[in-house]
Amino acid sequence: MSPCYLDWAAGAPPYRDLITEAADLATRCYGNPSSMHSAGKSARTELENSRAGLATVIGTTAEHIIFTSGGTEADSIAMLSTLTGKSQRSVIISSIEHAAIFEQARILEELGITVIRIAPDHDGFITPEAVANAVRPDTAMVAIMSVNNETGAIQPIKRIVDSVRTAAGNAGRQPFFYCDAVQALGPIGFDAVATGVDGAGFSAHKLGGPRGIGALYLRKPLRPLAIGGGQEGGIRPGTHNTPGAWAFAKAAARSAETRVPAMARARELEKALIDGLRRIPGATPIPVSRMAGDERYSPNIVHAAFPGLGGEVLCRLLDMQGIAVSTGAACSSTRKERRILDAMGVDRAFSFSSIRISTGRDTTVADINEFLGHAASLHAQYRV
Repeated sequence: MSPCYLDWAAGAPPYRDLITEAADLATRCYGNPSSMHSAGKSARTELENSRAGLATVIGTTAEHIIFTSGGTEADSIAMLSTLTGKSQRSVIISSIEHAAIFEQARILEELGITVIRIAPDHDGFITPEAVANAVRPDTAMVAIMSVNNETGAIQPIKRIVDSVRTAAGNAGRQPFFYCDAVQALGPIGFDAVATGVDGAGFSAHKLGGPRGIGALYLRKPLRPLAIGGGQEGGIRPGTHNTPGAWAFAKAAARSAETRVPAMARARELEKALIDGLRRIPGATPIPVSRMAGDERYSPNIVHAAFPGLGGEVLCRLLDMQGIAVSTGAACSSTRKERRILDAMGVDRAFSFSSIRISTGRDTTVADINEFLGHAASLHAQYRV
């Protein structure tokens, strides 16, 4: 890990003990969970215990959890299901979705489905009214994320779900409501049943679990586009990653158990960061209205602009000082566009010069102060 790692939204350093125990489980419990012999049954027991454990964390029961290779695959399964056996031909997404949703929607468009994109307000929030007004009789799916991966804005999912249900009520058929909850599960939690969503996606590596394992919550089964050996109720075929599922469930449970003190620490770090940013001449949080302690935002993600110095350049300069930050989602780091900030109406001078700072369980106030000191110095030295 970097001496000053502030890119937890891209990937959390895994819990060392869970990775070690998962590796041991992989060698002890090597049977295919679909096999009928003793080794297979032992693996199946571990798998199902992990499924039940993860289900408990998100407020549901085991039969509603489908293990996947990560959050992107969970999103893809849900999105592509709109191509199977449905007469509706439109999908609603927000303009600030993660690429796993946003880019998949482009594929749906190429295949003849109408995609309606809902813009956020200037503070980064999708309003229930805007989504409800976009619902049509042919709407097959609505996909709105829980916590934005660049700004930390917590979307009012329950209110949006209710508004969609009301708007679609007269049509006689309810759209499938999907939520990318990858950035929510660890820091703020996500209750699938309480929100009323039909589906939600999660990823282990955002909360200290291993890479290559995720989960899809489904209130009711859907018809997938891909088929295979019938695993995971036929929704996600492929040999199970038993040790990955075990480590995911353990990491999720640990996050839930420590959430209250972790949130208090995250708010302390958020205050130090935002207050410090406002002391740097010209620098500002994005949105500029964001204040420390605003409960509409997840405290572990803060976007900031340093006008006059490109965000990518600042990231590289900070990296040379041993400080890891990013300009946004890691999977979109090679792109020059700032799609989410553009959708919010952020001035190009600010979006071009912006970076994302994200904290986690090992972040300290000293890390924040180190970042602020170097960022202020570099900005003063290199800004144009």
